[in-house]
Amino acid sequence: MIEIIFLSFLTSVYFISAGIFFSNKILDIKIKNEENIFKFSIYGCIFLSFLGLFLNYFTNLGKNINVLILVIFLTYLIISQNKFLLKKIFISSVIIALGCSILIIADTTYRPDAGLYHLPYINIINNEKIIIGISNIHFRFGHTSIMQYVSALNNNWIFSDHGILLPSAIIYICFLLYLLHEIYFSDNKILIFFNLLLVTFLCLKLNRYSDFGNDAPAHIFYFFLTSLSLKYFTRIDLSKMGEISVLCSYLIFNKITLFLGSLISIILLIIKKKLYFFKIKPFIFIFLFTFLFFSKNLLVSGCAIFPIKETCVSSLFWYDFGSNRGTNAEKTMIENEAWTKGWNDQGKKRLNYEQYLSNYNWVKIWFNGHAKKTLIKLTPFFLFIIFITLFIFFTKKKDFINKIKKEKLSERKFIILLLILNFFGILIWFLKFPVFRYGYSYIILFITLLLTLISYQKIKLMEISVMKKRINYIVIFLIFILITKNLIRISKNYDENYNFAPWPKIYSENRNNMEEQNLPIKIKDEVIYYYSKNGTCYYNNAPCTHINFIKNSNDEINFKKKYGYKVLFFNKIDTNK
Repeated sequence: MIEIIFLSFLTSVYFISAGIFFSNKILDIKIKNEENIFKFSIYGCIFLSFLGLFLNYFTNLGKNINVLILVIFLTYLIISQNKFLLKKIFISSVIIALGCSILIIADTTYRPDAGLYHLPYINIINNEKIIIGISNIHFRFGHTSIMQYVSALNNNWIFSDHGILLPSAIIYICFLLYLLHEIYFSDNKILIFFNLLLVTFLCLKLNRYSDFGNDAPAHIFYFFLTSLSLKYFTRIDLSKMGEISVLCSYLIFNKITLFLGSLISIILLIIKKKLYFFKIKPFIFIFLFTFLFFSKNLLVSGCAIFPIKETCVSSLFWYDFGSNRGTNAEKTMIENEAWTKGWNDQGKKRLNYEQYLSNYNWVKIWFNGHAKKTLIKLTPFFLFIIFITLFIFFTKKKDFINKIKKEKLSERKFIILLLILNFFGILIWFLKFPVFRYGYSYIILFITLLLTLISYQKIKLMEISVMKKRINYIVIFLIFILITKNLIRISKNYDENYNFAPWPKIYSENRNNMEEQNLPIKIKDEVIYYYSKNGTCYYNNAPCTHINFIKNSNDEINFKKKYGYKVLFFNKIDTNK
């Protein structure tokens, strides 16, 4: 337990130092003593993602290079910052570490996806530079999250393999603390109310580490982007626009299904009526990051956005043309869409994927299955935020002010535009990929923005001191729920005896968390990948897949080296061209 707390503390300092470097050198933010420190940890995650992706073009992210990067950023922090700020970072990191530890201790990873491809892909990054065509042994390697590069960077000689578990927990706790800081130190009543609703969701529903996976960090970044946009709206400048634009691009790298959120920067540009509202350094950073990310996608899968066929380059010899294989983009797209729409919930007589998706055959089954479960899960959250809204409406008259300051730019109109944006997000989510974890930030933001809009006039008229005093009781209750729920889980699971307990299991799901002996697959006496017989690879030998290509000779993977890179492909065309 002490190890988890200490490594969470060190990771927090590491992320904050990288975030301060990024903010100073790229975003041109002058770091002040009164800054909300927690946002720099989020910016540190962004910069480390970029750094990890860039380095992986040339080398694996092994323990040696990772510990060197850690030392460089910690040294930069000590040299560049004053004593007051260092003390503030130290205290903030202690709080972050305690929060992370409560989340992680005696919990599990996100199953089954962690064992299927989250942990195996991180392991690939730690052990190999980019492998061209790696999605040909597992289609999910074609659409991994940028967060996995941060996780890979966090595996070094100090943190060991378990360092890969910390980044998503750090992001969650830092965002929660960022919101609380804004609630207590901001004088923007609309922002305070909106942030309170987000805190409610984090504490009541998004409160288990085992539920995070690759999805939660992406949605958290969208929540953060929206909150920051509301904060900066009336006083946006070049530096703040750089922050928003970087977040918009990073959102896509995390989860392409949240692409509509990236339009926030365009909305702000239109409202401000300035088409060239960028500083050059953030623009160059976004351009390089975008180029590296989509080039990486082309290298690993043959598609800029796997599995969207229209983004695939068929002339690349590692692109999979086999329509009967799961690694084919078109087949993967149809299969994924069918599963998200409840294909597996059909009765004994099952339609194939194409038939199921045609003529909205899926709607009734989806509503009776996934939609009902989602509604049940969200009911406590909906009831609680309605209670908060009614609480605002029934405030006594003496607690209201008489006048509202006239706004130069309509904050209300901006909220309406964000509301419309998320409505279309929900619409696309429903029509294309209606699984809650793929698009819940659209739903939550639509509901919270709608309630903020409904309550807008009342919130503006309310005395801020009275508002903060009453909100204080709500926040205490929410944090109590979050901590209590996790402490109950810890008390139930803490006595479990397995290898590296109480860390979540990363090597296998067997009782002892021991490394699995996966089958090495060789081509010309060289091990190309490993095959897991039990269906999950976890953090073992890399690269690893649970898909058995040996059964069918037509699906045999071919291998060669080109320009120093490993290339995996299906031999359907002349690869010497």
